Formats: sequence, C-alpha cells, structure tokens
Amino acid sequence: MKNLFIRLYLFLILTLVGLGWSIDLLYNATLNKAVVAERQLTSDLELHKGTFFLLETELKRQPAPTREQHLTAITTSFGYPVSLLHLAELTSIAERVETPLSQAQLDYLSLGGIVTLYDDIAGESWFFKTLTPTQANPRISAEAIKFAPAEPANIIALGPILTESAEQTDAVYTLIFFIGLALVVFIWVWPISRGLMSLTKAATIFGRGDFSVRASTKVAKPLEQLVLRFNSMAARIQRLIKSHQELSHAVSHELRTPIARIRFAMEIIRDEDDKAMVNQYIDTMDKSIEELDALVDELLVYARFDREEPQLELKSINLVNLAYDVCHRSALTEPELTFQINGINYQDANELSEVTCFADKEAMNRVVDNLVRNAVRYAKTTINIAISNDGQQASKSGSPEGSLHVQKPAAPQVKLAVQDDGPGIPEPDRQSLFEPFVRLEDTRDHKSGGIGLGLAIVKRYVELHKGRVDVDQAPLGGASFILTWPKQ
Repeated sequence: MKNLFIRLYLFLILTLVGLGWSIDLLYNATLNKAVVAERQLTSDLELHKGTFFLLETELKRQPAPTREQHLTAITTSFGYPVSLLHLAELTSIAERVETPLSQAQLDYLSLGGIVTLYDDIAGESWFFKTLTPTQANPRISAEAIKFAPAEPANIIALGPILTESAEQTDAVYTLIFFIGLALVVFIWVWPISRGLMSLTKAATIFGRGDFSVRASTKVAKPLEQLVLRFNSMAARIQRLIKSHQELSHAVSHELRTPIARIRFAMEIIRDEDDKAMVNQYIDTMDKSIEELDALVDELLVYARFDREEPQLELKSINLVNLAYDVCHRSALTEPELTFQINGINYQDANELSEVTCFADKEAMNRVVDNLVRNAVRYAKTTINIAISNDGQQASKSGSPEGSLHVQKPAAPQVKLAVQDDGPGIPEPDRQSLFEPFVRLEDTRDHKSGGIGLGLAIVKRYVELHKGRVDVDQAPLGGASFILTWPKQ
C-alpha cells in the first residue's frame, strides 16, 4: 500500500504540473491571437474614423440645437449606440470603467483624435471624438470639465460596444483545467476502485463461508499483489479447513478401530483363565497401542506442515547408511521379507560405495521409513532401495542388479527409489496417492491400514528439499517411489 500511495501522489503531482503547463501554453497561444487581434484594432479605428467623418459631416449640416435629436433618429442604422456627450459625461464613463483619462488623452481629443476606453470586466468598449475641432479650441483641463455642462454636447460617442470579457476567458480556462484534472484522475482511479470493489465482494462472500471464492486477477497493476496475496490466503485457509475436516473424519474412523480392539481384549482378559490366551490378547493390545502411536505421530507431523514450514537442518549424510538403518528396523518386524540396497542384501551394504548429500537426516529418515513401511504392506518377498549419486550408482563391482536408469543431469542430484515386487499401482492412481487421506480402497485391509498421511508427508519433506517424488513400475514388478533432489 505504501507503493500505491507513492504512485498516487506522484501521479497527481505530475498531472497537476502537466495540465497547468498545457493550459498555460494554450492560454499564451490564445493571448498571442488576442494580441494579433488587438493589432487589428488599427483597422477598427480606421473604420470608426470613417464613421466619425460621416457622422461629423451629417451633424454639421444640422443646427446645434437639433443635432442630438437628428443623431437619435439615425442611430437605428448602427449596431451600437451613438450619442453626443458633454465632457463631464465622458469623464464619468472613464471613472466608471476605472480608466481615468490622462491629460494627454484630453489634449489629443481636443485636437480631433479618437480616444478609446475599454471595460475588460463587462466586455465593453467606447470610441470618442470631438465634433468640429479647430486649432482655436481651448485646451481641455479640469476647469474646462467643471464648466463643460454649460456648453453644448460636442463629443461624438460610439458605444458601449460589446466585446469578449477577459474574466469570462479566464473562467473558461479554469474550467478546462479542472475538467481535465477530474477526467485524468477518474481514468486512473476508476480501475483501482473497481478492483477494490471486486476484492471487497470476494472477501464478503469468503467471510460468509464460501471458501472456494477467489478475487478476479484482472485488476489494475497496483492491486495485483494485493489480489494475489488474498487468493493465496484464501487457498491456504480453504486447504486448512479441508484438512481439518478430513482429519476429523479420519480420526473418527481410524482411531476407533484400535481402541475397539483394545477394549475387546480387555473384556476377554477379565474372564480368561488361560495364561497363553491372556498373553495373546495382551500382545494384540500392544500392537493396537503401537498402531495408535503411529497414527498420532503422523497426525502431529502433518498438522505441523499446516501450522508452519519446518526448518531443515541440512548436513552431509550417507544415504547408504541411512537405508541400512531403515532396512534393519523393518527386517526385525518383517522377517519373511528380503530387504536389499541397490540389488544386494542390506546386510552387505558396507561393500557399497558411499552416496552422500546435504539433507536433514531426521526428515530423510522419516521419508525413507514411510516409503519402506508402505512397501511392506504390498511386497510379496522383496523390497529394494536403489540409490544413485549424480548419475553414478553405488554398487558392488560388476553388479548392476536393482539399479536405477539415470542420465547424468546438468546439476548434481541424488536419487533414491524404494521398489517392491507387489501388485504395483495403476497409472491413473499414482498422482492422487500423495494427497492427504487418500488410499487405494481395493487394497485396504488390516495389513494395509493407516489414514493415508504417510505419502503426503513424504511429498512435503521432499519438496522442502527442493526435490520431487514420482511413482513408476519397479524392475521387481511392483511399485517404485522415486525421490530426486539436489545434492547440495
């Protein structure tokens, strides 16, 4: 929003300066035209000079007492008033338009010159000329003006003649400025206002419980980041709510089964006298508790991903040793299965070359352990962990069995695949396996239980390592979960 304020502030400043400068140029151009037109006033004076000559010639033919009456009669032939004035009336007009006549103008008028007065506010102009001036005419002075009313009216006046008002012209330019400013600001503000209205509407609908709503991304540039962050927040909230609902549903179903088994075993023990049967039911209770513990552990880990992004502690680890530890733990509980690393028995892993990378040991241990436990559910006889380092697989000399087909990448990478000889996974179902609480229902039984969080946790941890996880068919015939992430 700070950038939005700076943009708006600079935009308004530049708009004001630009409009002011443009209108100033327009005003100056118009003023230049007015100056040119004013220079054309010389022609108007010449025209009025001719008018004065004709009026003076006509009035000279009339006796002095009838001149005003005769002039009134012929005024209808003009498009403006024509009259005979006393000198005092002339000075009164000059005072009214706040343009007092100077002594030089009065002298010029007494010699037969034409004097002009302008009223820029009212948009009026007057032209004056003395009737029948002679060299013997007395010089007009303040005393002459004082006693002028006693003399006959002998100043021919043309006007007032309406002209353009300067005040009106300034008002027009001011109006143009503000209209231009309003138009430019509207053009800039309207897309922002429309985007904010769209965002407000989406937020209102979202607040009412429709968590699938998203704000339109077709908004003004300053609002793009705001809309993207709102949509990201909405998607995260929707995901959290969906996860919470799925978690509640999963917990209500999955936790009840081991709890029911424990309760059933406890009821049997109370009435059972056979010690062997009692021990058998105690073992059942113990397995159910372990199952509950594993379920709770997965729930806590997955809930942690929704609350915050775990901080990885990257350090150099040997993937061969990590795979050995996982295989050893699984072999203790699944003695009927054969566990291999790169095609050889895991117990001979010390003969393999090291495959090192930088990773979080605890996270990667959980990832491999989840994949192996997943493979245990479906494997018939064999589980193999294939490990490669930048295209070079760790193996015994001349033993390519169980290898990964890897092309040397441009950047150093490591790959780890957990393979089994089970029924495999249909291709259409492979990607959905990594969604939380998803399982293949046709393979669900007591042995393949769980709530479908193991693979989701695997995917999250691999993505935190800037890697990816894929599913393919294993060389053993079953499923192959392939992890790839940068070595450094």
